[in-house]
Amino acid sequence: MQYYQKIDGLRCIAIIAVMVHHIASIFSTYIDWGYFGVDLFFVISGFLITSILLKTKGSFKTTYINFLARRSLRIFPLYYFTIFIFVIIGHPLVLENIGYLLTYTFNYRYPLITQANPLGHFWSLSVEEQYYLFWPIIVLALRHHIKILVFVALAIITFAYSQIAFNIIPSISIYNYVGLPARMGSLGLGSIGAMFFMLQSQILKYILHHKLIEYSMFALWLVALVLLKPFLLGLASVFMVMKAAQNSFHFQGFNWLLTHKFTLYIGKISYGLYVYHIIVIYYMTPYVFNPIWHSINFEAFGKLSVLQYHSWLIKLPLYFSVTIILSDLSYRHFEKPLLKLKRYFV
Repeated sequence: MQYYQKIDGLRCIAIIAVMVHHIASIFSTYIDWGYFGVDLFFVISGFLITSILLKTKGSFKTTYINFLARRSLRIFPLYYFTIFIFVIIGHPLVLENIGYLLTYTFNYRYPLITQANPLGHFWSLSVEEQYYLFWPIIVLALRHHIKILVFVALAIITFAYSQIAFNIIPSISIYNYVGLPARMGSLGLGSIGAMFFMLQSQILKYILHHKLIEYSMFALWLVALVLLKPFLLGLASVFMVMKAAQNSFHFQGFNWLLTHKFTLYIGKISYGLYVYHIIVIYYMTPYVFNPIWHSINFEAFGKLSVLQYHSWLIKLPLYFSVTIILSDLSYRHFEKPLLKLKRYFV
């Protein structure tokens, strides 16, 4: 698979947005950073898996099996290891929902849970895995008929965003945030972006290299974030993903950000960061942070006593650091060794 360095940079942006949303909710007062981060992850996933499938040569059966095997080696070990640990310690919510978690259908249980849940964020992993099961079948069946494949992708995108905007099927509206029917719109945008990117038409080349269009898409990204317009957000995101794959940003500051050593490092371990960060928040807040924070005599700080109501100033760097350490250890000593097995499924 071709490595797109700047897409790892976009992964960094996505995971930081998600973590900021969960650790420092004050930043999500006007902008839903959590939605943005997960949506960007979905667009990236759709783009990459479709690119892989369209470039892979071989029979339908072999290609499909190899694809699932490689995806499983990347996703399953950490996912099921985390669930296993919670089963061992006997966490009641995990035990109660173990069937949903093991079968990647937790996204259809998540909206019905009202208690704090250390694995609540696994709903998005369920959405991705469900997409990985059916979308490759469609791509491999139609990979020699790109126009039909584009039409199918457009139909998926149209239905998904229509469901979010208009609740065309009211009975599934409870799952609009977490269900595959509604959230496959951004996955579909990433997928259709991969198709257009591979075709490399003159129109697409013009769009991707035009400076004004690039700056307009940055503006669209910001507007869609503030107004939370899912389709516009996904559209701007797929443009950024294609630009990252093309390596052709005119905005040098963004180029620098996406290729910075730390940015690429965070992007590389972003899966672990996503899996662990809620767990860190879930256990550190009541058992470590709150006992210390509540024991501080803030009245003695004078005018600075207002810090008592801004614990996020400490939580943000603290939880980030702890999660990065956990994710780094996980990547080096657990995930990376297993990823070497992917070479057997080429």
